[in-house]
Amino acid sequence: MERQHQQGGVKSEVVDRDLRGNVYQRRHRAVYECMLDSYHAQGNLTQSEYEAGMKFRRAYLRAVFRMAVEDEGDSSAYDPEMALLMVPISEQLLRDAYATMTQPQQMVAIAVCGHDQNAGNSDRIETLHRGLERLATLWKIR
Repeated sequence: MERQHQQGGVKSEVVDRDLRGNVYQRRHRAVYECMLDSYHAQGNLTQSEYEAGMKFRRAYLRAVFRMAVEDEGDSSAYDPEMALLMVPISEQLLRDAYATMTQPQQMVAIAVCGHDQNAGNSDRIETLHRGLERLATLWKIR
């Protein structure tokens, strides 16, 4: 019940059915996995800003929190050598991002993308837009 009031609510998915086709197992998941999903769904971020924010998010989670985060796309094959390289690659992505953004843009990007915090007032949302636009340009996302 509590989860229904967080992150856009929950949606129920059928995981498995029995031989008669009756629902055997359900799974509940949050509609929005992070603040970027929420902002994008509400129309507060363009597609390129959203993609840049998600790339920053994955790099931040890998480099700072040392979390295993899957990239979008094909995740069918696990490559242990690539897994070892993901942290240094993510650290370089963050260094490039920090060099591109201003200090206020860095702070709001870390808060929203890295820590799933609400951006807050309209000035901070505008700062987030400008920072993500710079990242989209840096990473050639259009």
